[in-house]
Amino acid sequence: MIPVDDGRDTARRRELSVKTAHVWIRCAILAGLIAVPALLHAQPVDAPNIAGSEDMPWNKGVPQATRAAARDVFLEGNRLFKIPLFSRAVEKYNEALDQWKHPAFYFNLAIAQINLGQWLEARENLEQALKYGPDPLRADRFEEARKQLVEVQRHLGRIRVGCPTPGAEVTLDGATLFTGPGQREVWVTARAHEVTAKKADYGTQARRVAVAPGAQEAVALTLRKMIIAEPPKWKYWALVAAGVGVAAASGVLHGVSAHDFGLYDSGFAKLPCAAMGCTQKQIDDGDSSLSARLNRARLEQKIAVGGYIAGGALVTAGAVLLYFTRPRLVEQDDAAPHDGVSVIPVVSSDMLGVAVTVRP
Repeated sequence: MIPVDDGRDTARRRELSVKTAHVWIRCAILAGLIAVPALLHAQPVDAPNIAGSEDMPWNKGVPQATRAAARDVFLEGNRLFKIPLFSRAVEKYNEALDQWKHPAFYFNLAIAQINLGQWLEARENLEQALKYGPDPLRADRFEEARKQLVEVQRHLGRIRVGCPTPGAEVTLDGATLFTGPGQREVWVTARAHEVTAKKADYGTQARRVAVAPGAQEAVALTLRKMIIAEPPKWKYWALVAAGVGVAAASGVLHGVSAHDFGLYDSGFAKLPCAAMGCTQKQIDDGDSSLSARLNRARLEQKIAVGGYIAGGALVTAGAVLLYFTRPRLVEQDDAAPHDGVSVIPVVSSDMLGVAVTVRP
């Protein structure tokens, strides 16, 4: 059975459709408000009048025809701003500024850059917009530009760089700041930055500085001249010569020890008990000088071996020091010779040698 529509159902459906449409419209408006960046505090100014006194700083040397062309480009930037297409608007504002440096152009460019998060560029352009006071902008726009400048600077930081070295090139993130001596304070984005100072024949100084929003950091860079340092080497050659001398003396003593061992062996062979083996008492009874000669030969041998070790250590230490004291570039303050070598004999019941201390 088909229901009969008496008109009331149709009215209800229409009422429901209208309410649904209102809900969707409200949702769309709310979504649009949410989508608009919170930084849209200001709207672009209208195009300035191309007429005006030639004495005005922004008009000097700019014909009215050029102003008119710049104004048309500026208006196209305003149209793109309102869509909004901020990047395209920035391009048009810059194109207009290439022809006519009007403060209103700088103001609109800064507002577009704020919406793109280009804080550093926006700050510079706001300063240009404020440069000649409220006349070219109108009083209300001038005050708006001042407020925007304060807001933008909260997102930036500052770095103050000083360098007292004459002729030193000081750079920030690769871009030249100034040539020393001097100092400069600049606005920067809130992040880490690389500050460098360099000069020919001087040691380069570099600092990495992290800047927080609203913070100010100070960096001082002092360069020192690089010179060729060549410490005196006679002491190291003397060390090598001493090692060779100790080793040579040890060789002579080793020969004396061998001779004494030979005398002991020949004297021992003459003893009656030599063929069957002798006790210490038989040796002393047979030839009392043999034991003293043997002890002396052993001591001479021990001293000779210790001398070889000490001589080798001295020669090695001298050769190493000669290698490490080759001519090299150092900063001037560190060029004064502070090196030194001390050699201390070390003698104990089971060791004979030397201790070498090096102060580079």
